[in-house]
Amino acid sequence: MLADALSTKEKLMRAAVEIVAEDGFAAATTAAIAARAGVAEGTLYRHFAGKDELMIAAYRQLKSDIFAASTDTYDESAPFEARLAHLWRAVIDAYRRDRAGFRFGQRFGESALSAKEGGAAHEAMTGALTRLRDDARARGEVKDLPMELFIALFYAPAIALLKRELSGREWTDAELAKAAQAIWHSWRA
Repeated sequence: MLADALSTKEKLMRAAVEIVAEDGFAAATTAAIAARAGVAEGTLYRHFAGKDELMIAAYRQLKSDIFAASTDTYDESAPFEARLAHLWRAVIDAYRRDRAGFRFGQRFGESALSAKEGGAAHEAMTGALTRLRDDARARGEVKDLPMELFIALFYAPAIALLKRELSGREWTDAELAKAAQAIWHSWRA
């Protein structure tokens, strides 16, 4: 979306994402966020009760965008391994397109704000993974493990690979396909 087409609220959220990604939460003052968004500081308070509400809204929007990008062409009738690979690769690709969003998400997840977040997009992505796991488990294709472990086995490799890309390592499609296959093997019965 073009910057001119963004609403003031969206500009404020994007400014917060970029500042946190670049310099951390301490640098993301309301004054810095407003300046980056090109609005007066008081304008921020017309859209958000404060900085915490803004950060949570920015995180929820980021997650919503990642979930939407990850499920646009998702086919729940595809074989389990293909469904897992599709979701995993879509998450990787969505964060590759928004590296600042990835950095922000990592910093947010490590902050005290993450305990307050929740959010519909998080629940929707967890729901898609839960349905995938439950369908595969009903057919005896995956291990009988707690959902938290399946989620960790899904996201941890993505996070590790994306962090390496931030340091300059670019993964090939073949390497990413092998990583998705390794994730499937960690789930498989």
